[in-house]
Amino acid sequence: MGKEWLWWLGEFGLAATVAVVAGFVTRDVPISILYGLFVGTVFFILREHRRVSSKFESHVDELEDKTLNLPTTTSHLEDIEPYFKQILRSERNDLLRMAREATNSEIVVHSRPVSKILFDWWKLVRPGDRVIAVNTGVGWGTPQHDILRQLNFDLVDNGADITRIFIEPAAATPEDKKHLKQEMDRQKGRIKVRYIKESQCPPDAVRNMGLIVDKIYGITTYSKAVGSGLKQLLDEVYFCTHQDVLEKAKDTAENLIKLSEEYK
Repeated sequence: MGKEWLWWLGEFGLAATVAVVAGFVTRDVPISILYGLFVGTVFFILREHRRVSSKFESHVDELEDKTLNLPTTTSHLEDIEPYFKQILRSERNDLLRMAREATNSEIVVHSRPVSKILFDWWKLVRPGDRVIAVNTGVGWGTPQHDILRQLNFDLVDNGADITRIFIEPAAATPEDKKHLKQEMDRQKGRIKVRYIKESQCPPDAVRNMGLIVDKIYGITTYSKAVGSGLKQLLDEVYFCTHQDVLEKAKDTAENLIKLSEEYK
């Protein structure tokens, strides 16, 4: 007997039980049985409606996934970095939402929460982890980076080893240099702060990046060119967990540490 027949048999048994119990309680067997059957039938119809609706919704989700080729895209979800999985599922849900809206000739596009994603990346840092971050000072001084600074302090207090290398851009204005110094003053004493001019950097040095050593590498991108004012908002983030990329990023960061000087 298939599962479908077993389900129907269970529902019939439930309706019959309601009818019998009602008969014993009221002691008016014919009327009570009819009343119990009525109640059981209504209850059965409601459960069946919910079951069919659930199956329909599941079928719609499956069709949406097939239309977007998501089974192929997400076939290796169990093998990837959990943080990547979280971002992918969030983007998938937002994409489906917009697809439904577009069928009604309307659409709402939300700003990409890039700063939030960056903060969540920092929350992956665990006690004992070593982190090397490189910045040109861009973004610091904005409300988002004020929160990020405190998050860094909290991570260090919990046992993380964070080294931040500030690069002074070649195109930095006097105001930019002042802003950069102010930020280094805020961070020194709480985390390891180092300083270097852009002209002293090796060609392969990434200007704005973060590396949780042996775990995950991230690069941040800003829409404005450096030198147009350092107080700007984050535009894009890139993450990678390939072992060869992590090793290369570590070597590059270690070299930058040797070339830079401790900021006092």
